[in-house]
Amino acid sequence: MKNFKANKQDLLTIDHKKKKTIVINQIIMLKGDINYTHFYLQNGKQRISARTLKHYETLLNNKGFIRVHRGFIVNQNCIIEHNLLTSQLILTDGYEADISRRRKNNFLKGGEA
Repeated sequence: MKNFKANKQDLLTIDHKKKKTIVINQIIMLKGDINYTHFYLQNGKQRISARTLKHYETLLNNKGFIRVHRGFIVNQNCIIEHNLLTSQLILTDGYEADISRRRKNNFLKGGEA
C-alpha cells in the first residue's frame, strides 16, 4: 500500500459561499449520498457538502485517496485492515467502507481503483 503525504496547508473547499475548508490530511473517508458528500474527519467530526463524490474524486486523485466503491472514497493512509471475506476496509476510528467487485482487483494490485 502506498503511503502518501499531503502538505499540512493543503485545504479542500467544501462550501464556496461560506468559505468552509477542510485540511486534506484530516479526512478519513468520503461517503456519497445521492447529490451530497459526507466527510468523516480524524477529530471525530463530520461535514456535509452539496456536491457529488465525482467532484471530489477529481480534486483528491493525486492526494492519496482512492475510490473503492460507487459510494466511498478513502484516504489510503487511514486504512487499517482489509477484510477479504466481506470485501470491506477497516479505517481509522472504526469506520468501514465497502469495496466493489469491479474495483477490488485494482485495489489489491495497489493501483487506482
